[in-house]
Amino acid sequence: MDEKREREIAVVRAAERQRDDLELLVARIEAEDHPDDPEAGARAPREMAESLSRYDALSSDSVWLLLAYRRGRPAGLAILTRVPKLDRRVGFLYLDELHVLAEHRCRGIGRALMRSAVDLAREQGLAGIRLLSRPDNRPARALYESLGCRASETLLYQLRVERPDPSF
Repeated sequence: MDEKREREIAVVRAAERQRDDLELLVARIEAEDHPDDPEAGARAPREMAESLSRYDALSSDSVWLLLAYRRGRPAGLAILTRVPKLDRRVGFLYLDELHVLAEHRCRGIGRALMRSAVDLAREQGLAGIRLLSRPDNRPARALYESLGCRASETLLYQLRVERPDPSF
């Protein structure tokens, strides 16, 4: 990435003071991800508030929300959590979500978010980062591979549980 691009991108660990920017970004992400739902973006701030009321990820010591700015505007988000081990292994940082708004893609934002995630893993004394990517998401896979990530043959299993309020 060239110096000019690096200067226009900043990544911060989101805290309460970035909440408004985070709400704006999440609303835009939801609108992009659900183009057939005209209310998706409008619901996002309320849904984010509900989520943060259940678990305050903005002040957690084991979950981090990395917020990328491009030219001072929110442009991308990475959500990471520490996965501890109870033996001599040190564990990994798990990247649950990485999203860059469409208008900001191919400008180094995903790479900047990943570099910040690597810095966080080092700071926490962890072994590295683990993440999942859809096989058909070629741009994401190319980014991860360009940073040294290696695909594995691991299968993902998922089990959904019944919740008292399935609306979220």
